[in-house]
Amino acid sequence: MFFRLSVVSTSLAFVLSAAAASSKGSASSAAPASSKAEVSSAAPASTTAAPSSQAPASTAAPASTTAVASVDPTTGKMPKRGLAFAADNSTDVFKANSTGSVASWVYNWGLIPPTYIADSGIEYIPMQWGAADIEKLAVTVKGLGAKTILAFNEPDFAEQSNMNATYAAQLWMQYIEPLKADGIRLGGPAVSSGATGRPWLDEFMSACSQCTIDFIPLHWYGEGTGGFYDYIYQIHGQYPNHTLWITEYASTTANDSVVLDFMNTTIAALDTLDFVERYAWFGFFRPKDGSHYNLLDVNGNLNAAGQVYVDNAKKVVNALPNPTGTGSGAGGPATNSAGGYTTVYPASDTGLTPAFATATGNSAVRVRLGGNEIGRICGVGAAMFFAAVFGAGLVW
Repeated sequence: MFFRLSVVSTSLAFVLSAAAASSKGSASSAAPASSKAEVSSAAPASTTAAPSSQAPASTAAPASTTAVASVDPTTGKMPKRGLAFAADNSTDVFKANSTGSVASWVYNWGLIPPTYIADSGIEYIPMQWGAADIEKLAVTVKGLGAKTILAFNEPDFAEQSNMNATYAAQLWMQYIEPLKADGIRLGGPAVSSGATGRPWLDEFMSACSQCTIDFIPLHWYGEGTGGFYDYIYQIHGQYPNHTLWITEYASTTANDSVVLDFMNTTIAALDTLDFVERYAWFGFFRPKDGSHYNLLDVNGNLNAAGQVYVDNAKKVVNALPNPTGTGSGAGGPATNSAGGYTTVYPASDTGLTPAFATATGNSAVRVRLGGNEIGRICGVGAAMFFAAVFGAGLVW
């Protein structure tokens, strides 16, 4: 079976609102098809996403600043950037740790990694997906030598781990909390960004007041950067003493160029936010059911989005319509065997990035694998807030 696809800061010095010109965040009238990894026979399908109804209106024009690469000079990896590994083909993992890969960690919604992931050379983060077999957690995690774990995948969602918040807190104290004594970092439950997500998280955090939660994982799916930024800032504003891991997020638009602009914009922003400890785009897999957020093409090679996300040496300046899968750019030929669009590279890294504009709206969808829609949650676009204390600025 398949898994699911899926702020306000009190010390803000200025308000910044930006989004890719090709992804202005207008509401979508149809849910795009989706895809998700098969990692456990006990894992039901689902997805998530919803902008917050508490989002304030966008007021400020975007500004241009300078990017921070955040590459570890020792490893050549980006400590924040990870992979939500939903690939069906085991050989696809080699693209995740190729010569130019900056991905530093990977998870697949499971507790024990398959051999091809365990041998990939990328740090594997195990997950206690739900309540099943949780009594074996300590032995398994210690056997893996894991230093960090993730807990409970979308427990607020009926088609995911589907757990009562108070019961989840009891399980945490009995089986997860003791791992802290062994120096293991504990990631809290990852709720959906739908209507049930934040209320569930609030109830859990209240019931688990004695729990040691080192960071809070988040999921988000939708269109437009405004709703995405608004959501993570709201969670940060509510739980300022916890860093965040954004373990699933993607633009659900059916336009490849819009997805690429959204990715360029958001990863540049996330790399500058000190309260975002790690993030993982959804997801690392080949096209399925009309998906547009996959990082691999039909042959298992990195597509344009995959090159941007995984191979930091390739900087995308623009994405052009390209039904034939051939084309050229300032830096030479560029091809995309899956068709759809061509990645155009600059002759040198001039700092150019896709154009951006003020967000005009936002929508988010929840879809089931195979393209069957579970539901749609739409909302009005919201502002994103940035504190002046970022240090280095953002580049879009």
